[in-house]
Amino acid sequence: MALVTNEDNIPFMHETYAGNIHDSTEFPELIDGIVNYLTDLKINTEDITLVFDKGNNSTDNIGKLISKMSFVASAKFDQAEDLLEIPLEDYKHIYTNSKNHEIYGYRTKYTFFGKEFTTIVTYNKATYTLQKESYLSRKAKILEKMTDLKRRLESNRGKERDKSSVEREISDIIIKDFRSIIGYEVSDIPKGKKKPKIKFWNRKNNEEKREKSFGKLIIFTDKSEWHSKKIVQTYKNKYLVEDDFKLLNDELLVPIGPIYHRKDFNIRVHVFLAIVGLLFYRYLAWKTKRFNLTLKKLIDNLSQIRIALVIDKTSNKSDIVVEEMTSIQASLFSFLNLGKYIDVSTKQVQ
Repeated sequence: MALVTNEDNIPFMHETYAGNIHDSTEFPELIDGIVNYLTDLKINTEDITLVFDKGNNSTDNIGKLISKMSFVASAKFDQAEDLLEIPLEDYKHIYTNSKNHEIYGYRTKYTFFGKEFTTIVTYNKATYTLQKESYLSRKAKILEKMTDLKRRLESNRGKERDKSSVEREISDIIIKDFRSIIGYEVSDIPKGKKKPKIKFWNRKNNEEKREKSFGKLIIFTDKSEWHSKKIVQTYKNKYLVEDDFKLLNDELLVPIGPIYHRKDFNIRVHVFLAIVGLLFYRYLAWKTKRFNLTLKKLIDNLSQIRIALVIDKTSNKSDIVVEEMTSIQASLFSFLNLGKYIDVSTKQVQ
């Protein structure tokens, strides 16, 4: 499912497509859908800036996109490896984010997919630290498993192992992200033994290249007139639509799954209803943004507002009253005028 939102994170378009179609293949059709949708609303698409991630990059997609609207996107590191070689001394401070992290950037012109674009390489030291710690931790676990496998193979105890079974086990141990970092070799079974031998090593050059990407992001755009801060923050705001997908996977809010349908039409209707639910949530968040609450906290506060039926046995009458609320709940109750939905009129108890 493809989802398009505005900069206030209000969904205004979605597309449900077959699961065996790659995102980058569906992307051009999605662009046409956005353009047609906005054109019908008499909105000039030349004033629209589309933000998307590196998974949709291709010569055809970028070429088609810039003929329709502007964009801000990110590039894969292997598409501009020389930009990672630029020393951090050449980076300039761009802004401080909401987590009080300093964001630095190096701005230049760079050619992607045969066209030159304004390009910014960003650097966040806090992200660098997190990524390096994660990398070292995962690498240590892989090396530990490889060492254990080597020990087991060198022992002549246990059942026989053939070369292919060992290679399959190594393939499970060295996950895809580390196959360019950790090299290995499986030998034939030595004479008089019943297991092959292995050796493994660290590809230092590849590891050094990987470390140069930690904490960095390569952003490119055709909005050359924008200042660096606006370009970077515009791209970073794509996390908002990523949050929408988290909500659509939340079993307590507006989940898309599980889907108990097989026909395409029924699946599309099911997804549409989930998106309508998401739309209501996002409108509620937009309307109450002055309270500076995440959508999750907003929903939690609203869901804890309770009403009670109070019965006066002496007069045989009842009232519906609101139970005690926190200050935030009381503010939301008043701001959203929720009292109008409660019938507080006195009723006879039957």
